[in-house]
Amino acid sequence: MSTRPTVTFLTDYGPGSEHVGALHAVVAVACPAADRIDLAHDISPGDIVWAAIQFDRLTALLPQAAHCAVVDPGVGTPRRGVAVRTEAGGFLVGPDNGLMGLAAESRGATDAVLLDIPHGTPPTFHGRDVFAPAAAALAGGVGLEEVGDAIDPHSLAWPELPEPETGVGRVAATVAGSDRFGNVGLLAGPSELREAGFEAGDAVRIEAPDAIRPATVGRTFADVAEGKLMVYIDSHGMLALAVNGQRASDVLGMVRGERVVLERVG
Repeated sequence: MSTRPTVTFLTDYGPGSEHVGALHAVVAVACPAADRIDLAHDISPGDIVWAAIQFDRLTALLPQAAHCAVVDPGVGTPRRGVAVRTEAGGFLVGPDNGLMGLAAESRGATDAVLLDIPHGTPPTFHGRDVFAPAAAALAGGVGLEEVGDAIDPHSLAWPELPEPETGVGRVAATVAGSDRFGNVGLLAGPSELREAGFEAGDAVRIEAPDAIRPATVGRTFADVAEGKLMVYIDSHGMLALAVNGQRASDVLGMVRGERVVLERVG
C-alpha cells in the first residue's frame, strides 16, 4: 500500500474553474508530496444532496486520503466548517451543511473538530482559505486536534433523503440527481425493487410530475432499444432511470427532489 499522502477534491466549482486551480495550488504549496485527485467538480451549484451522495460513493475508493469537499451555498454564515477522522485513518473536510454526514457514517467517523477560521479570512471562499489548508495539513501529518476544537462526530448535519415507499408492483421514490449522461438516480435500491416484485424484462410505467412514460426493467443499457426508457440498478446500487442513447433527465423533465412512481404494467 502506498504511503504517499493524498488529497482529493469534490466541488460544485465546475471542471477547469479557477476555483479548482486555487485548491490545487494551496495543497501544492502546503503539502508538496501529496498526490492530488479531482473526484468531481460538476456537481450542480449548491446541490448539497447530490454532492453528499457522490462524496459518500467516492471517498470509499481512497479511505486513507484527506478528502476536501466544497459545496457551500452558506459560506460565510454561521454554518460550521469541520474535519473528521475516519476508522481507516483518512479525513473528511468541508462545510457541515449536510455534505459530510453520509460519508462520515459510511467511513466510520471516530473524531471531529470545528475548523479554525483565521482572523481576516474573506467570507466567500472558505474552500481556498479554510478547507484546502486543513486537508493539506492533515494529509501532511498534522494532528486533527491541531486544526480545531473537538466536537461530537455524531453531531454532523445530514442531507434530506426522503424514504422510498414500496408495494406490490409499485415503488415511489425521490429523484436524487443525475449524472453527466442524464441517467437519473432515485433514493431507492435493490431491496425496493425486490419488495415490489420487479424483475428484468418487466414492463413498467414511470409517473413523473410532467410525464407518464413506458419503460422496461433491465440490467444493461442494451436491454432496451435506442430511445427507450429503462429502470435499473446503477453501479453504486442506486435505483436509476436511463434512456438508451439519450438523456433520461431531459426526456422525463426530472429535477432533484421530485417524487417518481414506478408501477408494473399488467
